[in-house]
Amino acid sequence: MAEALYRRWRPKTFDDVVGQDHITGTLRNALAAGRLAHAYLFTGVRGTGKTTVARLLAKAVNCTGDDPGGPPCNACPTCLSIGEGRSLDLIEIDAASNTGVDDVRDLRDKIGYSPAEARYKVYIIDEVHMLSTAAFNALLKTLEEPPPHALFILATTEAHKVPETIQSRCQRHDFRRVAPALVVGKLTRICAAEGLTAEPAALDLLARYATGSLRDAESLLDQVSAADGAVTVASVHAALGTPDAAAVSAIVAALADRDAAAGLRAINACLDEGTDARQLQAGILDALRRLLLIQTGISDTLIDADPEDLPALRGLAERIPTPLLVGAMHRFGDARPSAEHHQPALAMELALVESLLASASAAPAMPQPPAQGAVGQPSSSSVATQRPAAHAAAPPSSPSSPSSPSSVSSVSSVSPPAAASSPASTARESQSADPPSPGPLAPSGDASTLATLRDRWPAIVDSVARADRNTAALLKDCRPVDADEASITLGFFYEFHCRRAAEPARRAAIAAAVGAAIGGTREVRCTVVPAGEADAARPRTKADHARNDPVVRHAIDALGARVAGMKPESEDP
Repeated sequence: MAEALYRRWRPKTFDDVVGQDHITGTLRNALAAGRLAHAYLFTGVRGTGKTTVARLLAKAVNCTGDDPGGPPCNACPTCLSIGEGRSLDLIEIDAASNTGVDDVRDLRDKIGYSPAEARYKVYIIDEVHMLSTAAFNALLKTLEEPPPHALFILATTEAHKVPETIQSRCQRHDFRRVAPALVVGKLTRICAAEGLTAEPAALDLLARYATGSLRDAESLLDQVSAADGAVTVASVHAALGTPDAAAVSAIVAALADRDAAAGLRAINACLDEGTDARQLQAGILDALRRLLLIQTGISDTLIDADPEDLPALRGLAERIPTPLLVGAMHRFGDARPSAEHHQPALAMELALVESLLASASAAPAMPQPPAQGAVGQPSSSSVATQRPAAHAAAPPSSPSSPSSPSSVSSVSSVSPPAAASSPASTARESQSADPPSPGPLAPSGDASTLATLRDRWPAIVDSVARADRNTAALLKDCRPVDADEASITLGFFYEFHCRRAAEPARRAAIAAAVGAAIGGTREVRCTVVPAGEADAARPRTKADHARNDPVVRHAIDALGARVAGMKPESEDP
């Protein structure tokens, strides 16, 4: 059976280690000066050389070659036995499998014995963060004062899980992600030595996919070369499920053209061809990042694209507005596809459509903030809850009428799809000045209809609760502020509740309950009551009255108490 590429090409000297010169240089100097530490902590992401450097250090401290204190010679009996994995003085422990305190106690009992043939007995504890608390405590004293012939090397990918008491007794070295250029150089040398035909663009793709892990890159090269014999861009895409550059460009172009239908077709066509959903998300984010770098004037060296593709990228960057680009990056970054979901395209479809809706509804000079909720939850830009810019200039509302509709900020209905707007109209909008801040919303409906709606509002909430308790819970924090024969407007005390209630399914349920209560078919609109008037507008409960009691208020403020409930009383306070 042929040995895997990453094992055949494991570094045999410090010179062979790629991308970790800051560590290998320190160890070389320590060996030459005879200033070795008794314990080391190697930390970093997977595949960056932690275990490899630990074995090289074990060779170097025990090498009996002609250069004592120098790099391992790989020719003496000690170096050969360590390299072949048969040395009795190199003890490698997998902490993920030996997590108990008994395993560490056994190590502690045997550490006092002298090495069998080498100068030092080296203990390499891999994934040390997996040890239990009791095991760490048992290791602590031994790690602090080991016998003169013992050397500890702890390796971990999660250093934050290693207790500070352990870290303080070790010399820590952080392994960095290997730069893509260094990964490509190593893969090129492997291909030349192994007789593999490889396209430079394919090796670049493997290096980007490995995300700084040299071992991952070598394993992927082994996989692709075994599948097709030659390492080409097409074979890499087929083996790894990565999206084709043309497919990603089509999705980004649909964003630039505000063409939701074309973008949805491109996403589904890409997934139908076998592209992994997570790889497609990563590809879209990479493409959007390149456009953002171009728009900000970053030099071509950071764009990470072929020189012949740069003119097309610059043209695409000129067509897509920066607010739309930034919003799309946030939304696609949150669109994490789930392998268990029966619709893997759904998260990215929503990200695409939400980005276009936000672009259509946002003012040109006021880019909307990215969505912060879960995937599929409408962003704050899908419900335009604009507040007056100069609240102090608005006429003050009367304290005796907290439910006056004039105290509510203006609202627009759910934004139409971006595909309905032409590129010409979008260009005209981008040249216009900022729209004036809206003033307070004046009641435009029928006063009798609004009064009827308010009288029957508790019954409407109860009707909605029978079908959807979550929607009914949202309605308890709002009040009707306007109504006519065509629509009703609900004022919410919190913007989050307003966004949730404005979801199409919830508005349809509310409209049905309103129609059953007062007749007719009306559109439901949602807005937010200004912050200064929310408390005055909120219905008062017994608990609110109790909180105003001086004794209760002192208990809340000074002792941290809270009103958990109210006992039934003969009369209201």
